This record gives sequence, C-alpha cells and structure tokens, in this order.
Amino acid sequence: MPSASIRLIIAVAAALALAPLAGGAQTAIGAADFRLLPLRIHLLRAREAPELGCALQETDARRILGKVNGIWRQAGIQFYADAIQPEDAANQALYRGLGDNRTEAHLRLVRPRESQSDALFHVYYLGEMRPNGICLAASYQLLFVKETARLYKVTGGIDEDLPRVTAHEIGHALRLPHRQDTFNLMASGTTGTRLNDAEIAAAREAAEAFPFSLEPEEALALADRLKTEGKPQAKQIYAALAGLPGGEVAKAARERMAP
Repeated sequence: MPSASIRLIIAVAAALALAPLAGGAQTAIGAADFRLLPLRIHLLRAREAPELGCALQETDARRILGKVNGIWRQAGIQFYADAIQPEDAANQALYRGLGDNRTEAHLRLVRPRESQSDALFHVYYLGEMRPNGICLAASYQLLFVKETARLYKVTGGIDEDLPRVTAHEIGHALRLPHRQDTFNLMASGTTGTRLNDAEIAAAREAAEAFPFSLEPEEALALADRLKTEGKPQAKQIYAALAGLPGGEVAKAARERMAP
C-alpha cells in the first residue's frame, strides 16, 4: 500500500487534472504549453524571535502548494516542491533587537544561508508581520507569507487564505502589479483568484524567461533521472505533471506515481 504522503499527492494531482480553471482566462492552455518551476518551501522556526516562527508542517505545505497550483493552472504555470524545509531562521536576535525600527525589508536577514539558491523560487512561511505576505524587490527569491494571514471572502474565491496569499506574492515575482478588482488574484486582501488574459500573458512571459523553467517533456525527463538517482524531488515533479489538463506527459507521470 502506498504511503499516506504518496496517496495525498495522487489525490491532489487527480483533483487538479479534473478541476476547472480558476476563472478569468478566455482560452484554456494546452498541456504541452504548461511551464514548470521549482519552489523551495521554508517553514521558519525561531526560539529567540517567536514572531518569526510558524507552526506549519510538511502536510500543510503540500496542501497549500496543491491549491497554489490550482490557481496558477489558469496561466499554464505549475510549481513543484524542490524541498520543504523546517529550519531555524537566521539572525533571530538581531531581527528581534531591531524592535520598532524593523521593517519588512529586514526579512532578508532571516533567510538561512545554507538553503538559499538562485535556481528556484523561495517562499518563507513565518509567524507574524504586518502584511499578509510580501515579495521583496519583486524577487522570486524573497517571498514571505505569515501563517496567520486573513483575507476578505468574496464570491467564487478560494476556500483557504494561505494558498491565495502565496499565489498572490508569486504573481508579483512574475512581474504582475496589484489590480484592485475584488475577484482578481492581484487584488489586495481578498480571496479572489482570477487573472485576465493580459495578466496571464505577462506571467507566462516572465515564467518562460527563467533559465530553470521547464516544458512538460523536459520536466518528465528530469523526474525520471532524479528517480533513478533516488532523489525525492522526482515525486514532486511527477505530481505537478500529473495535474496537467490531459496529454501523454500527464498520463506518464500518473503511471510513474502509481504503486
């Protein structure tokens, strides 16, 4: 019998494959035109600066990522977890000592050096900060989301706040500005998830420009290689591919995930 984590991944992938797009797009994007991007999820822990520490676990991170992919599916963009890392925040005493002089820009200080990389997206989950989330300098390496995020519920919006905040900050890393349409993903503070065609085109252009962006067949080949090397990332790539809207690559990924 497959492990609980594998069963969860298969269930999420199947749901994404059958789910309708998250609204807004006028033309569905074919499976072959999807792009996959690696994402490292950091679950910060902090004894010296309790406001930095979050209580999220790996199962929470996988659920959040599944819903993030459900949102970004309308743009033909999917993310796979390169790693999910519970880890101690860096420079905790310094961060706490800044007190009232502290700004969101100081969040740069708390990123553990050992897990940084410029070859993938990074999202850091922490306990408390003023905004629900922030993408510093529009950088794909500097996405921060607080676990206590709260949003205004709108008709047709997503049922959970953290995936929407995460997807919104990813939007900034894909060069999308705020747009104050209540039901739009880039609106501030709501559960809306829609993107219009112009936003989808801009986000796809940004995604394709990353040197680590993969087409589905490239991602499948990478997953197959990682699987032979015994690397856990293979399972995450297969899960992202299995959620594509049909096609031979999605079928192959689901077959490789089967027990």
